Amino acid sequence: MSSQTPLLDEVLRALLKRHLTDAEIYVKRGRSRRLERTAVTEASSTSQERAWAVRAGNRRGSFFAASTGDPVPEGPWPEPVNGHALELPEPAPPQTPGWSAPSDFDTPLIGEREGLKLLESLGRELEAELPRARVLRAVLEDGSSEAELANSRGLRAHTRNRISTLYIEAAGPGSPAPTASLYVAAREPHRFHPTALARRLADRLAVSASGAPPDRDSGEFLLAPVVVARLLAGLLPLVVGPGPGSRLTGARGRFGSDRVTLIDNGRLPGGAFESPVDGEGVPTREVVLVEEGVFRQPLLAWWQESAAHGEPSGCTRRPGWRDLPSPGPTHLYLKPEARTSVSSLLGAVAQGYYLIDVTGPGRFDLAGDRFALPVCGFAVQSGRASAPVAGAWLCGGIGTFLKSIVGVGRDLTFHPLDGMIGSPTALVTGLELRAGPE
Repeated sequence: MSSQTPLLDEVLRALLKRHLTDAEIYVKRGRSRRLERTAVTEASSTSQERAWAVRAGNRRGSFFAASTGDPVPEGPWPEPVNGHALELPEPAPPQTPGWSAPSDFDTPLIGEREGLKLLESLGRELEAELPRARVLRAVLEDGSSEAELANSRGLRAHTRNRISTLYIEAAGPGSPAPTASLYVAAREPHRFHPTALARRLADRLAVSASGAPPDRDSGEFLLAPVVVARLLAGLLPLVVGPGPGSRLTGARGRFGSDRVTLIDNGRLPGGAFESPVDGEGVPTREVVLVEEGVFRQPLLAWWQESAAHGEPSGCTRRPGWRDLPSPGPTHLYLKPEARTSVSSLLGAVAQGYYLIDVTGPGRFDLAGDRFALPVCGFAVQSGRASAPVAGAWLCGGIGTFLKSIVGVGRDLTFHPLDGMIGSPTALVTGLELRAGPE
């Protein structure tokens, strides 16, 4: 979009005249295409977005306002609400090294014919993987946006974003037919691989159709990336913000096994949310939260620096123009080991389970240090699958899970959860598989 700097400056001047000494103006422009395919229908639509948001206040209070179109400098603006004074970041020194926008930020939105062809191919690939399986519904959303931000402390930022999401519902053969769904995200649609997605759906449907849960069992657990990612998403309150993360640390700051290195990186190359700055214009960077099992620091926004030990980073997210900025992970992941293959991890399982997917929402009791996650997969004997498992719950202590990770693979995969949460396949001990969450 063309620069909105003159308009932003005009809005800031108008707010200053009202004795609102702290002010921020955010404007966003975007466009998106939505394609949907079911067994009997196809639909396509496009939309454009043009919107703004303002935060402003003084020592007595502040307000937040947002709307579509362009802001009018003169308002009308609401009166500040009594409460906490608005805090805004100062301009940061130039980053070294600098950041260049990836070339695929300029990729056009997927065309209608190409997008529908992608959705159609999912059905063909699924049927090839599992005969008589079918896609019930597939929705592709592809979008790009640009935003500019300015505040009264002199901070200026310009960001671009490019993201695509794909949602798939599928049913397998049989009566009643098992069902499964997937939700994935990538920077643009060409990164979606129909064969790999169909294989994951087929595995889930086949296991659901013939698997059963054990009454209660333990052993070695090989967890697919999506299973580990869902567990990491459940324990985010322990590592984001000046919360109770240190409660799980033992002697010498031990938070997990020496295979556990947790990283968040707002400018991860190729990441779905890769950006040089966060939602408040603060520079992003890589932050090591846990290093080889030792807790280093929580993920901190710039204004949380004095509340906990650690260096702050640009981790304030702005999901949409209607949303107030709030801290959270962007690309948080368990570091993979480049020399460890999934097959070698599976071969190391003498007796246990290979859990390939999550079948519903988990239950996390952070205060009680317990979790339960519904899963499906296979029982494993001597490195080989011996029986399908479905309707089961992976249960255990959160601290036990972290401290009992004995191996990680090289297949790092990100999943759209609370931000993008990533993990490779992990080998874990000390947990249980049950027929129910209790």
